[in-house]
Amino acid sequence: MSEIEQDKLDAATTPRGLSRRHFIQGVAATGVGAGLLGLAACGGDDTTEEAVTEETTAEVAQGGTLRVGGGKVANAPTPFTTNDQGSLQVLCCVGEYLIWNNDKGELEPRIAESWESTDGGTTWTIKIRQGVTFHDGSPLTADDVVYSLTAHLDEANASTQAGTFAGVLEAAGVTKVDDSTIQIACSAPTGALPNLISSTTYGLIMIKSGEAAGEGWQTTMNSCGPWVLGTYTEGDRTTFTRNDAYWDTNRIPAFDSLELIQFDSADAAVAQLTAGEIDAVVAKINPSTAAAVDTNVVELVRVPSASHLMVHMRNDFGPFQDKRIRKAAALTLARADYLSGVLLGEGVLGNDSIIDAYPTLKDTSVAQREIDLEAAKALMAEAGSEGFDVDLSSYSRDDINLLAPFLKSSLAEIGINVTIKQADSYYTEPWSAQESKKQESNYWLESNFGITDFGHRGSPDVVLNRVIKSTGDWNAAQYKSDDMDAAITAFVTGATEADRQAAAKTIQEIALEDSPYIFLYFDVATGAVRKGLTGVYANGMAQFESASARNV
Repeated sequence: MSEIEQDKLDAATTPRGLSRRHFIQGVAATGVGAGLLGLAACGGDDTTEEAVTEETTAEVAQGGTLRVGGGKVANAPTPFTTNDQGSLQVLCCVGEYLIWNNDKGELEPRIAESWESTDGGTTWTIKIRQGVTFHDGSPLTADDVVYSLTAHLDEANASTQAGTFAGVLEAAGVTKVDDSTIQIACSAPTGALPNLISSTTYGLIMIKSGEAAGEGWQTTMNSCGPWVLGTYTEGDRTTFTRNDAYWDTNRIPAFDSLELIQFDSADAAVAQLTAGEIDAVVAKINPSTAAAVDTNVVELVRVPSASHLMVHMRNDFGPFQDKRIRKAAALTLARADYLSGVLLGEGVLGNDSIIDAYPTLKDTSVAQREIDLEAAKALMAEAGSEGFDVDLSSYSRDDINLLAPFLKSSLAEIGINVTIKQADSYYTEPWSAQESKKQESNYWLESNFGITDFGHRGSPDVVLNRVIKSTGDWNAAQYKSDDMDAAITAFVTGATEADRQAAAKTIQEIALEDSPYIFLYFDVATGAVRKGLTGVYANGMAQFESASARNV
């Protein structure tokens, strides 16, 4: 982002003297969504309701093209490199998963017909569906399924999915039993394994044994899903044709083709949906935009989830090394006001732990963190800090464009002067070696203070292992705690639900004390479809079901 663009961003989001309270009131009163930054969609100009024609709501015959507005593709949409909303949305069209995580958070059998463990979660037996073919016509075998899992564990492939299985699974633990069965032997009891091998580990689609699934794979996208690649145009859209040989005869697409269009702003995509230019929006829409849609033309699809925006504060260098300063920053936030005033109540309040997103695990006896400016100022004084300047690093997305200025105005009340830095390269720069991360590059894993989006998982294990644990490869805060590591291990390997709940409470308590991350809220992910279209929804990860799309 240029200096001029940065000046415009600061002016648009936080005018001089705008307090945290006035920010919340202003957003609530004006229904600000993407308008904070004046974003435009890559698919075209915004269109008003007056542009809606009778054709928009008219019944369309089956066949034709289903047009879907999705997220921006930042990384190449391949199984090994996917790491963003746009790329995983491409993969869910062409790919097929062992298990699908649906819009209710339930696990649905896909390539895995069944799964069971008989020894407390250490060894799992997976039955493989027969009669499935790749797009090139070759049959899917148990060997392909083993490869689809183990290829991500091969360091040579540099898969972004590998960290999900660190300390849980090694390649040697995935074996073929017979033509219709594989076995997965975990390194320790892992009750959440079905979630870990489901679609929320978004690169884990079926790939042919021996096939390279890194950069370049997007030219063929050979998998087993309901759509076959037509064309992939970087930065614009991906087109697909119906897979008439798809294994699930109840879900063979009724449309001839699918066009997945990239949008920088889901809110801007809604304007094109209202105008009849597209049929659905599967990227998350801001609550203020959702509240203003014409429900005569558009139906909203709301999905409760564990997806969230995570704020990290570096523990190993920079101004947040002292946990008193991190706690002070967290205490400036009017969380309940933000949830009700900016998000219009569409979400669940966060208490700075991933556990908060899971009602059956969260211990409500752990006090909810609330705004306390006097306590925040006292902690700053105790730490010997009168305030400081710091960059807040992220990228441009509708929900980030709301949260970033809120953080800026909130922290200003204790003397922390935040400059918002947003760039396209937040995720796409090469990951640095661990020893070189002590620098400020405004890149996710090299920033002092940043916002990162995380999609839904059926269990908190992935975030605990990859983000919160000392050895996590997504540990942007560079947080290291022996006590937290022990609590996470106890949670992941807990033999009973009571064991996991006890460990979850400890995780909540340590997270509040050390405060390496801020979890302000968890999403209700809202998408939209045109009236007369059924069978399209996005799950909490923003992967979407489109094979079942039908005109009614």
